[in-house]
Amino acid sequence: MVAMVLKTAQRQGDRIPPTNPNQLANWTPFLHRVPKSCILKESKKSIQMTATEIRDYFSNPYIVAEIVRELNMEIGFCPILRNLNRERDCGVIDNDCITFRELGTEDRNEVFVYLGRILESVLTCQLAKCESFDVKKDRSSSGDVTINGRIWEIKGTSGKNSWTGSTHATKKEDEKMDFIGIKYGLNEDINVFDIFNGDAKLLGEIFIGVFDQIELIRRGTATQSNSRTSLLIAIDEYDVVKEQIAWGWLKKPQRNGKYLQLCAA
Repeated sequence: MVAMVLKTAQRQGDRIPPTNPNQLANWTPFLHRVPKSCILKESKKSIQMTATEIRDYFSNPYIVAEIVRELNMEIGFCPILRNLNRERDCGVIDNDCITFRELGTEDRNEVFVYLGRILESVLTCQLAKCESFDVKKDRSSSGDVTINGRIWEIKGTSGKNSWTGSTHATKKEDEKMDFIGIKYGLNEDINVFDIFNGDAKLLGEIFIGVFDQIELIRRGTATQSNSRTSLLIAIDEYDVVKEQIAWGWLKKPQRNGKYLQLCAA
């Protein structure tokens, strides 16, 4: 993420920012780029929020750093990680170092489910901090958040090119939708016990795409034991969707790949 911050600073002619994300809040050039309405809370809420304005908001390095910081802070409350820490402390786990990569599939999936629930709340509340945005949590099956009357779906993934879909949401996910897609840039080799003492952060980078009326490709077939499918972006959509990335970038696959890859920064 620091590399992305430096690139942004160099492109916009600013002096180089501090490399510690926690110091970005006091870095003057970033504050000057935050819309005045978001800081002063003096302007009236706009009637129609566009995808471009949401994208611009999430392209601010200060906002991105705050999202990553909050996700890292909240992940320490994940039940499966707290269980591991408790078991290590009482001596039923002998190993003082377990990397996130070494966790079993079931444990990792529980972490990602928990992270996904945090993500929806963190992004929703981050948008609500800006007075220009009329943000409401959406409790229906149509999406996750309503921004100035428009319903948006939010999904996070650790995969290289897809988000997880489900058959019960087929009607919604198989049509064009307003979609905020996140990819977690994970530090797979951190000691999970270091999360609790602040010596390690699970998330080092992030990808944020704000897609206006995107039609994702569904792949996979639901079974009796698993209703999950994969939602992907076709390579043919590259010229359109590359302009809809707030943070990170999209990459065309090598050889004969059909789907764009998500790259966190």
